[in-house]
Amino acid sequence: MTKSITQGAVARFFSSPDTGRPRAAGWAAVGRWGFAAFLFVLLAAPTVPIIYQAFIDRPLYDTGQQWTLGNFTRLLADPSFLSALGNTAWFVLFSTVISTFIGLGAGLLIDRIALPARGLLKVCFLFPLFVSPLILAFAWSMLYGPGGYATLLFRTLFGIGLPNLNSIGGMSLVAGVAQAPISYLYFAGAIGSIPSALENSARSAGASPFRAMLDIVLPLLRPSVLFCVLLNVIMAVDLLAVPLIIGEPSRIQVLASYLYTNGVLSPKVDYGIVAATAVFLLVFIQIIILLQSRVLGDIRRFNTVGGRAARSARAVMTRGSWVLWAILVLYSLIASVIPCAFLILRSFTTFLSPLIPIEKVWTLDNFALIFSYESYVRSIVNTFLIATVGGFIAVVLTCAATIVAYRTTPTMRLVIEQISFLPRAVPGLIVGIGIFYAVIAVPGGSAISHTLLILIIAFTIRYFPTGFAAISPAFLQIGADLERAARVSGGSWFTALRDVTIPLLRPALIACFLIYFVYFFKEYASASFLFGPGTEVIGTTMLQLNLMGNMGSVAALAVVQIALTVPVAIFVYARD
Repeated sequence: MTKSITQGAVARFFSSPDTGRPRAAGWAAVGRWGFAAFLFVLLAAPTVPIIYQAFIDRPLYDTGQQWTLGNFTRLLADPSFLSALGNTAWFVLFSTVISTFIGLGAGLLIDRIALPARGLLKVCFLFPLFVSPLILAFAWSMLYGPGGYATLLFRTLFGIGLPNLNSIGGMSLVAGVAQAPISYLYFAGAIGSIPSALENSARSAGASPFRAMLDIVLPLLRPSVLFCVLLNVIMAVDLLAVPLIIGEPSRIQVLASYLYTNGVLSPKVDYGIVAATAVFLLVFIQIIILLQSRVLGDIRRFNTVGGRAARSARAVMTRGSWVLWAILVLYSLIASVIPCAFLILRSFTTFLSPLIPIEKVWTLDNFALIFSYESYVRSIVNTFLIATVGGFIAVVLTCAATIVAYRTTPTMRLVIEQISFLPRAVPGLIVGIGIFYAVIAVPGGSAISHTLLILIIAFTIRYFPTGFAAISPAFLQIGADLERAARVSGGSWFTALRDVTIPLLRPALIACFLIYFVYFFKEYASASFLFGPGTEVIGTTMLQLNLMGNMGSVAALAVVQIALTVPVAIFVYARD
């Protein structure tokens, strides 16, 4: 009896207004709009308190606030902010160019040429996607930094060192390498959809393979290039690990590290300055998005797949292709495989130097230290709980949003789609700051402050657009006729959804959970403003260990994260 009442309530909450019962349809509409309002409040929540805090003269939790522009005046008068602003401009420019160039080149090679060992090469190239930028920054610093193993080795063998990694150029290179796999994924789908007949036609007219690719393929990739540049700019502005690990030793600050220094490390937080900086970032990113849509224009001129079937065949290897293949292999080794392998080796040593035999520094003390301190162990357990429990909660919420969007009305579909992609242009640091301010401002918000729940909320907001994009295409492939057939046979709307749609959607739901699991495990930026004693995660613990100079324990903790996430990530991303 209770079960049937519950199912009926759920059915009325989400069902479409075609039941023939006006009263039920009215309650269903109220339920759908109520859910949309809840989703909007959840996903837009981080930005509202930030904007409010930026225009008042004292913290949110204080009384007697007055409207002011003083926070922005003080921000623009701060030499550190102006320096960070200039550094950010160069950092974003260089890292975006590097990431876009590498991702495009890899896409043209991996998805346009029949390379040997293509699957293994793809996994090696995508490896930075499987680990946190924090881990990659640590690995590069330990290997290629001024005191790194490779730098010392080159100086010992050849009498020369490597270029200074702790510079704007070094930061940009590491950030570009970290973002290159995402750039590749943007280009791979577009490149695969361009029929090879277009290039063959150009070559039959006398064009060389390079000229055909330059004149045919690259112009058709313009939308992907623009979207990729937009994404890289947003990721570079949001990136915290690389500026902290690579830039801070040379006192190079960008806006992300400026926010972190003034909002987390400062003994007395200036909430107005932090909020004003966050608003500045929000406005900047929104302007970039508007410019992207203006530049892209009418996308129909880039269409390459029409009513007739078309295939994209991979070209056979030539002498020049072998050279490019060797360059790609060398890049994958230097950029990701060797640094991460070195990080694993470093976790088993007290100190690693080409001047000291490795058998003399071999130890398990780094792992013993990690597992002997309660807070370090707790950070691993917390991260695993957030990734599993939080990932499941995020999947349920995403699935509910998809059902409301695609099984109700066209208006609701438009509303839910627009709401679901709201966090796309909100950096993780701003998500953390916004939720922190919201907890301060909302009565009773302190009840979830410094709990795992607030981290789950922050991580869900951060990656909800990714999860929604993972489920939506699969849901759209399932026709509503199957559910109607189940209802004609006597089943309720909820029964049809449970017995027909959800089983068909299971592969997409599993993939969505795995994506949430990987991203929640890697996330650290939004947690930087929200964690406290008892709610540490792996990323925040690694940052604290780095501040203490305990690089062996940093490496050991990174190895734990790699061991827990890479198998899942390879299953999600590298299937070919």
